[in-house]
Amino acid sequence: MPFSEQEIQANRDYFARKLRAERQRADVVSGIEKGRFDFVLLDVRGRAPFAAGHITGALCVPLDEIEQAVPSLPKDRPLVTYCWGHD
Repeated sequence: MPFSEQEIQANRDYFARKLRAERQRADVVSGIEKGRFDFVLLDVRGRAPFAAGHITGALCVPLDEIEQAVPSLPKDRPLVTYCWGHD
């Protein structure tokens, strides 16, 4: 049973987006490892977890404050957010 043209296009689009996302993730990891960012790294956890430890160079912008912070963030670089949980 052959794929329709629409299914083929949908698969191409999916894998193109997936490849772009994985390449971008690798760029972020590389920037963090080298300590040189061409992006703005935002730690979106609360202030207490940020104070307890964070990636060097990250800005603390708790998720519930992100809308208020957006106008003051640089517009010339991509924004990258991260968080993690502790059990």
